[in-house]
Amino acid sequence: MRHGFRRSHHHPSGIIDEVTNAGLESLARTAYEAHRGAHPESLPPWEETTEPEQQAWRAAVSAVAGQTGVTLADAAPIVTQSLQIQAGDQSRTFHAEFTAGRQGTLAITDEFASNQHARFQIAHGLWYVKDLGSTNGTWLNGRRIHAAQRVKKGDKIKIGHTVMIVMSA
Repeated sequence: MRHGFRRSHHHPSGIIDEVTNAGLESLARTAYEAHRGAHPESLPPWEETTEPEQQAWRAAVSAVAGQTGVTLADAAPIVTQSLQIQAGDQSRTFHAEFTAGRQGTLAITDEFASNQHARFQIAHGLWYVKDLGSTNGTWLNGRRIHAAQRVKKGDKIKIGHTVMIVMSA
């Protein structure tokens, strides 16, 4: 059995006129990643979406901001550090909290991983990993973790028999 991430494909939606604004870009990315969290098996990360899809998300958050009377200045983006993880030849980048496991946002095809194995979360600009009561545990740099632990570039995280390397955090 090959361990790693499951690849998913998403087909582009319609084209919407381009909306450009750095704050709008950040809001669109945040909204998309939150939406993707509810559909872990079917949506690619923001960086792998088509330009028309990104334009659609920018237009949607712009419309919502306009409807609620919130200006882009009021909704100033919170700068968060992305987390890039690599397992084998697969690499994924995350900008918001996610779960890893056989049925996680980060889907791991490993019979020794639990369905919802570990949660990766950001606090005060730093990334942490926490085991979710998995059968085989979550391991950070060769040690089983029992509470949320900070992850940094170069760390090795083992879920089941799958070892992932933190490429950036």
